[in-house]
Amino acid sequence: MSQSEHPLSATHHTKFGKRLRNINDREHIPSRWLETPIEQFIRAHNFDEPVKAAKSPQLLIVSCIEYRFRPEVPAKFAYVMRTAGGKISQLPGAEFALSYILANGVRHIALVGHNDCGMTKVHEFKPKLVAALIEQGWDPAHAGVFIEDNAERFAMDDEIDSLEREFNRLKALFKNVEIAPLFISLSSTRLHIPKWYFTE
Repeated sequence: MSQSEHPLSATHHTKFGKRLRNINDREHIPSRWLETPIEQFIRAHNFDEPVKAAKSPQLLIVSCIEYRFRPEVPAKFAYVMRTAGGKISQLPGAEFALSYILANGVRHIALVGHNDCGMTKVHEFKPKLVAALIEQGWDPAHAGVFIEDNAERFAMDDEIDSLEREFNRLKALFKNVEIAPLFISLSSTRLHIPKWYFTE
């Protein structure tokens, strides 16, 4: 496999590279995010700068359950919600949880997508998912129906497109919150900005 097609590098992969903007210095961060917890989060990931702990939560980070990266934030700085594919809509009661977070003063959300997401492979993984439930004592027929019923809800074709849909959904629901769509490259854990954000 050539470097240009390496699945863990977003910027060197033809599927993503031309659709992302690098954040190599502070000037690449949108002005509306400067001097906010979003900037602190970006600087921690991309510039290895420590995030200053706060007395109260400053940020909500929504990301995938992906095990190959973790948000670089200290305790007491941010709420973190991790869901399959990074979609809040997949969590029952998620809007209630968000109302709690907003009630605690948070007004900034970092919505983080990533490349090589397992949710793009859900359909090919269905037999393994069914087998995992059967191993836990599920009835085989029930396990099969459960996975079949939920696979479409969690599956995605394209990680950047999925991030855009979730961004627009949350933006419509929560009009007075600053939402930053960010995309992490698993090879470097550096954050990027989808180019579609600049046409919003």
